[in-house]
This record gives sequence, C-alpha cells and structure tokens, in this order.
Amino acid sequence: MKDLFLILFIAGIVWLVWRAFTGKPTPPPQASEPMPKEDPQIRHLRNTMQFAKTQHEALTKKQREQDAWQQAYGHAKASELDQLSGTEFEEFIAGLFRAQGYAAELTAVTGDYGADLILTKGGQRISVQAKRHVGSVGVQAVQEALSGQAYYQCDTAWVITTGAFTTNARALAEKSGVKLIGRSDIGNLMAQHAAKTDNG
Repeated sequence: MKDLFLILFIAGIVWLVWRAFTGKPTPPPQASEPMPKEDPQIRHLRNTMQFAKTQHEALTKKQREQDAWQQAYGHAKASELDQLSGTEFEEFIAGLFRAQGYAAELTAVTGDYGADLILTKGGQRISVQAKRHVGSVGVQAVQEALSGQAYYQCDTAWVITTGAFTTNARALAEKSGVKLIGRSDIGNLMAQHAAKTDNG
C-alpha cells in the first residue's frame, strides 16, 4: 500500500511539472504552416505520465483483487476449504500466494495442460496443480504438475491439496522434484497470513 501512495505522489509531481510546461494552449497551425516539432522534454513528460498512470491502474487492480480475496478468504480456516469448489480453491490458492509476494496467474478452466495456476517470484516460474480433495491424492496429480511444468516452461512444479498424498505420489514427487503441499502446510500458510494481517 505504501508503494501505491509513493507512486501516486510521484505521479502528482510529474503531472504538476507537465501542466507547468503545457499550461498555455498553443493555437492550431494554419493549413499552410508545417506541423511544429514536439519538444522532446514535453514528449518525455507525457510518456512519464502515461507510465505512471499505467502503473497506478495496475496497482489499483492488484489491490482490489487482494482486498476481495481478503474479504472472502482472509479469515477462513483450513477445515472450511472443503466447502469450496475446485475453481474457488484455485482462486483461494492464488490469493494466498499473492499475499506471500508471488505473482499468480490462473490458467484456463479447461485444457490447462496440468497446471491450474502459474506462480512467479524472484524470476522463478512454478506450475501448480491444485486439488481440493478429501482423502489421498495419487500419482496422477504429480504427473499433471510435471505436464504443466513442461507446457508452461516453468522451473519447477507443485501439487497443493486439502487432502493427503499416497505413498506412490510421494515417491514420484521425490524422484521428479515436485513439491507437495498438503492440508497442514496450507493451514500453516493461512496462520502466517492471519498473523501478518493482524499485526500489520
């Protein structure tokens, strides 16, 4: 939020400088006169203003998404996740990891090639297979995560579930480098988020 205010403050200063340079409207050129060349400083200021506006819009959208997520899921308990649909669970996971500083992009609902969302942080791309599941998740989920990793050209793959993992799923994940995140891990992340929100 502090970053948003800082960008708005800088954008305001740039706008004031731009207005100072362009305060007087210039009369339109006569038909016989050639079009005057634009002052490079004015063009630079206009481009800077456009950049600041675009950044502001992107940050505002991101903040709205995070506020909506916080309102819907911010105080949820791990046991309540069983009530979510598969799509809602994917949205929940995306918001939870955005709160941890990741960029999160949901893939298509159908034809996702094994990745329900793509997480990015520190230049690393992560293919995530999200399973809102009661009981144990098997080898297929790990295979899907690996498929998503290959298709979306990610550095690694995760499987995140509200359930547990079979022994075979754990064995394949260990051999292939897929990270498994189960119910207790999700609960820990939710507790960390709640503590950070309460203290912040």
